Amino acid sequence: MRILTEIKPFRMIGNLYFVGTKEASSHLIATTEGLILLDTGYAECAELVMNSIRELGFKVEDIKYILHSHGHRDHTDATAEILKSCPEAKTLLSFKDIRYIKGFTPDIDITDGYKLRLGETEILCLFTPGHTEGSCSFFFDITEDGVTYRAGTFGGAGTNQLKKDYMNEKQVSYLMRGEFFKSVFRLMTEQVDVMIGNHTWHNKTLEKGELVGKTEINPYVDKNEWTKFLKGLTNTMENIIKEETRTKFINYAHRGASQYCPENTLLSFYTGVYMGANGIETDVHRTKDGVLVLFHDSTLERVCGVEGRISDYTYEELCKIPVKRGELYDRIPTLEDFLTHFSGFDLTFAIELKGHGVEEDVADMIFKYGYEKKTVVTSFHLDYIKKIKAYSPTLKIGHLTKDVSDEATAELLAIGCDEICPEAKDITPERVEKWHSLGFNVRAWGVYNEGLMKAAYDAGADGMTVNFPDKLVAYIKEKNSADA
Repeated sequence: MRILTEIKPFRMIGNLYFVGTKEASSHLIATTEGLILLDTGYAECAELVMNSIRELGFKVEDIKYILHSHGHRDHTDATAEILKSCPEAKTLLSFKDIRYIKGFTPDIDITDGYKLRLGETEILCLFTPGHTEGSCSFFFDITEDGVTYRAGTFGGAGTNQLKKDYMNEKQVSYLMRGEFFKSVFRLMTEQVDVMIGNHTWHNKTLEKGELVGKTEINPYVDKNEWTKFLKGLTNTMENIIKEETRTKFINYAHRGASQYCPENTLLSFYTGVYMGANGIETDVHRTKDGVLVLFHDSTLERVCGVEGRISDYTYEELCKIPVKRGELYDRIPTLEDFLTHFSGFDLTFAIELKGHGVEEDVADMIFKYGYEKKTVVTSFHLDYIKKIKAYSPTLKIGHLTKDVSDEATAELLAIGCDEICPEAKDITPERVEKWHSLGFNVRAWGVYNEGLMKAAYDAGADGMTVNFPDKLVAYIKEKNSADA
């Protein structure tokens, strides 16, 4: 049972009332034609919210609309119980957030620009995703002592849900960070005289409530609070991203520790992990008999000294052909071999699609071994990653590219590409900052020497593929020691 802080309900300003708890805000708008409830809170809030409405002298049965800012449980879980006392009430939520809710089906899909009118109150709903895929913000006029003010609430102001651990666990695209920035910038153009907190700590809801009636001007009236709050959110989000480029940085052993071992072999992968890599990058081809194997080139000559293409051989035939580096050799592994060996490790995988037609089978294999939350599937071919995204929308995809133009990044945004993977020589702090503002994770490839490695890391990339993961481990340790 969740412990909630009960708050005595009170009038905030005009016809707006607070009826929630400290932990979960709920607001009531009283009109001449009935009531509008903004968010309902946790499941445990239901009775508290209804009692608060009654304590203010209103009837729960008079609720005509329940307007939800987004689908998280601290804003929607009480709705099903409250609806039992006002079954005729219509519920509103962006349908993009339906996956988060339980116990009710929303009646009205909140779309950008939707207007809800009841009595003398008209609420403008703006689609402002980021905190969730379907977060919405609300604006309406409110009158106090004959003066009309513009009230507004940002329906998805929380930034904790945009941290990588949460996003990976919930399989939320990193692009939601870019959506959040866009929403904040859009909302800065709105004039708001009375900021309504989506949570009590956003606008000091409770502290101001203590001052209502004790000051010449209602304490909720503050024409600067809205912009100041939004600028603070931008700074917070930028700091989270900057911190995570260091604390969540992925050192991908490129085809394993391929500077030292036969590339794309179990020996190379294990060596990379032993050296301190927290990620593995590898490549997938299909054999003549349909087996998914880890191999970079389409032909065998460079690393095996044998003529022919991977697709010309059965897997059994490939098992007899060693992959060599100097005096070391190992066999070509299957994708299933790889996942069997490493799916229990705390690693991130970058799996590059090298051939057309493997997309669905690769996705199925990733899900089979439960590694969908810590895998990004990449390719130089947009068609390949488009296909796998269409087949498995929750899988993260990345594009390996030499084109870092605005047109190219716009195309990546359009297909829902989570990660941009530019060549290391093209990475600059300014470009990384721009890519992060769009929501992209940034991973470098083509890290051919330690100079490029250091430059890409210092520019703020989120990860890179390196043939020498030990040297990257050492550099990060050196940087951390210098910063300590």
